[in-house]
Amino acid sequence: MEQRKNVNKLIAILLLGIGGTGKSTIATHLIKILKRRRKKILLIRFDELRKELTPSGEDPFSKDPRVKSLIYDKALQKFSDYLRQGYSLIIDSGLSVERIRKKLKICIPQMKICHVYCPLVVAILRDTKRSMLHKEHERGNYLHLRALFDLVNPLKKEKFPQPGITYKFEYPECADIHINTFLKSPRKAAEEIIEKLEIFKKSSM
Repeated sequence: MEQRKNVNKLIAILLLGIGGTGKSTIATHLIKILKRRRKKILLIRFDELRKELTPSGEDPFSKDPRVKSLIYDKALQKFSDYLRQGYSLIIDSGLSVERIRKKLKICIPQMKICHVYCPLVVAILRDTKRSMLHKEHERGNYLHLRALFDLVNPLKKEKFPQPGITYKFEYPECADIHINTFLKSPRKAAEEIIEKLEIFKKSSM
């Protein structure tokens, strides 16, 4: 009986990291695994959601901390509403600002933060390969390359906003777990997340 309670307990897993680390594919695998054990679970692709949450006249992908805070304050309310409705959440989001991460953890007790990472050069190659295969992304194609070209172009004042390249991706000290995807398949990474967060752990009671 205790094991069933543990399985049905609401969770909110926030996957964060720079682009190309595998967050989106891992999120898809997490949903598949968890749906076998949970009836109500949502996958939230934050790049798709942020346009709805962005104040009028602002860039949804702005690196401005003020704009990010406004967006995530609205997101916090939406996440809380879903949890109150009985949904568990898998949230796929870059989220480069540590202050906002900490606020989410404080305000949402169920929140577990998973930092997904790999060497930058690997992330760049993965993002480039995705673009060459014409796989859709909310922000377009060749994200890392566009940012790199802007970075080395002294005439370009407004650099393409890409965390880890044209602006800082703050190291997630508040993360519950860190998953290195360099030599790991998305499926294995998803299984490691479930194991490390002890989502299906049997109670010893």
